[in-house]
Amino acid sequence: MKVGALKIGDTQARNNLFLAPIAGFTDYSFRKLILPLGVGLCFTELVSAKGLYYGGKNSETLLYCGEDYENTAAQIFGSDPYYMRWACESKYLEKFRIIDVNMGCPVPKIVKNGEGSALLNDIKKAESVIKEMVKSGKNITVKIRTGIKRGDDIAREFSQMAEYCGAKLITIHGRVREAYYSGEPDYDAIARAKKAVSIPVIANGGIFTKEDADLMAERTGADGVMIARGAIADPFIFSKISGENPPIKTLKEFALAHFDEEIARIGEKRAAVEFRKFVTYYFKGAKNSKQNRMAIMTTEDVDEIKRLLSETL
Repeated sequence: MKVGALKIGDTQARNNLFLAPIAGFTDYSFRKLILPLGVGLCFTELVSAKGLYYGGKNSETLLYCGEDYENTAAQIFGSDPYYMRWACESKYLEKFRIIDVNMGCPVPKIVKNGEGSALLNDIKKAESVIKEMVKSGKNITVKIRTGIKRGDDIAREFSQMAEYCGAKLITIHGRVREAYYSGEPDYDAIARAKKAVSIPVIANGGIFTKEDADLMAERTGADGVMIARGAIADPFIFSKISGENPPIKTLKEFALAHFDEEIARIGEKRAAVEFRKFVTYYFKGAKNSKQNRMAIMTTEDVDEIKRLLSETL
C-alpha cells in the first residue's frame, strides 16, 4: 500500500497508518512507545461522554497523552447528542484536534445502552449525534462496522450520512457486530463506501502483517488502514508497512521499555499485574514461552519479570 500524509479536516496525520483504540491495551504507555515506530495517528482508549460529564476519574485518566496531543485523537462513545457535544467542548478534550465517535463497538454492555454498534440500527440518532458534535468546531471522525448481523451492508449509506453531517473521516471495520473479530473482512462493503464519499476512508479488520495491509488497501481502495490486535502482537508492523527505520529494534527492547513505562505511570505493583495481558502477545512463538509466561502471571517482583522477559525474548 502507498503510505503518506493524510489530511483530516483542518489538520494532518503524518501518515495513513492508524493504531486502533483497544480497551485495556492502547494506554498512554503503549502509545508513547509505538508512535515513533511508523504510526500516523493513535487513538485513546474508548471513553464515555457521560463519564466525562459526571466527572469520572477513570475517564479522564484514559485521555492522558503526556505532551503529545498532536498525534493522538480522542475516541468517545454515547448516544445522547447533548452529552456528546458537551464532551467535545469540555476541558477534557480541549487539547485534541480530532475526536472520533465510536459507532462500532460490539461489547454487550455498551450495545445494551444503545451505544457503540447499536447506533448502526438507528441511523437517525447517529445522524443527530454527529451533527451535534460537529457544531463543537472539532474535526469529528466516525468509526463503524458493516452492520449488526451477517448479511448487513450499511457501510455505504452510513458513510454518506456521516459525510453529509460534517464528519471529516470514517473508519470501517469490515465485519458485522455479531462476528466480533472473527472471519474475513468484507472488503467489498468497504470499497462501496469508499466510492460513495469524498472524505477519507480508513479500513480496519484482520490486519496482522504487511501483506494483510497491502491486500486491504488493494481490495478496498481505502485511504489508509487501522491496525488493532496486529499491533499488540507485533509493535513493528507499522514500520514494516511504511519502510521506516524504527528507533527501537527488537521486541525485547520494546517489551522492557514498555514495562518500565508502566512502572513509571502506575507503580510497580499495579504494573506487574497490568502487564500480564501483554505477555501473552509478546511471548507467542518464543522459546520457553509457556513456562515463563506462567511464571510472570504469578509474580509481582519487577526484577523477576524483567529477567523473564529478557530470557524469553
